[in-house]
Amino acid sequence: MKVGARCGYCLLHRGYQQILRSTDDEKVRRKTMEVILHLIADMYGSDAVPALIGASRDRRVHEVTGCLDSYAELKRQANQSALETLPSFEALVASQPQEERLRKAALISCLGNIIEYDVPGHSSDVNAAFKNICNEAFTIDNLDQFRELLGPRTNLLYLTDNAGEIVFDKLVVRELRRLGCWVAVAVKGGPSLNDALMEDAEAVGMVGEADLVISTGTDAVGINLSEVSPEFLDVYGSTDVILAKGMANWETLTEYRAPCPTLFIFRAKCDPVATSVGVPLRENVAKLVSQGWSL
Repeated sequence: MKVGARCGYCLLHRGYQQILRSTDDEKVRRKTMEVILHLIADMYGSDAVPALIGASRDRRVHEVTGCLDSYAELKRQANQSALETLPSFEALVASQPQEERLRKAALISCLGNIIEYDVPGHSSDVNAAFKNICNEAFTIDNLDQFRELLGPRTNLLYLTDNAGEIVFDKLVVRELRRLGCWVAVAVKGGPSLNDALMEDAEAVGMVGEADLVISTGTDAVGINLSEVSPEFLDVYGSTDVILAKGMANWETLTEYRAPCPTLFIFRAKCDPVATSVGVPLRENVAKLVSQGWSL
């Protein structure tokens, strides 16, 4: 997905918020802002991908401020809060007819995608959406077609997004394995905003849910195939189906031809992403694309 006009504003806004979270030193803040202003100006253009600019911005913020994970405490809190609410959602999924359990788990996981910080105009308070879950649905819902692809011996790669959200991803992983899938879950290889890392997967029990948990091998926002580890690339290239959570995976994976059927699940939290997928802002998306598809 290419940048839109609003992407420039968001990239700068999120960079500034990250700077504030990283240091109290006003001189360092000013210097870091100068650096990212030049970076965004250099990278921003009609062929640019917002998530790739974001990854470069985040690395420069880390470098100049010396703070490698300014969202660490927010991620810990998000994981803890999500774990406290998980039992009620486990019961909700279990109460569904067998054929609806995957859809309900996916919807809960999609609402968990609300847990994202510093996006202009977006509230990271997931509780309001959960309180009204009976009124939530997928505006694009390709889950029936997705389920037809699943069965015994189906290898599936699950690309996670945020901490906190990864707790609710466990509900989906359980349903996928119940349907016979072998599930590999991928987390980020280094701090990337509030994205889930291996330590988050371990803390919330994802390691015990999936057949395999790996890292992408990089701190890149979304998926940058030029940076991922050989282990990740091997799983990515040999899997039968991909489930990709979050807007950054949409922004980056749409730059490649899909290596296999891929289901994108996310909350459309910004106008450029909402426009690119064809839904109103703040709608839920479960969009399946076929092998060879590109945006």
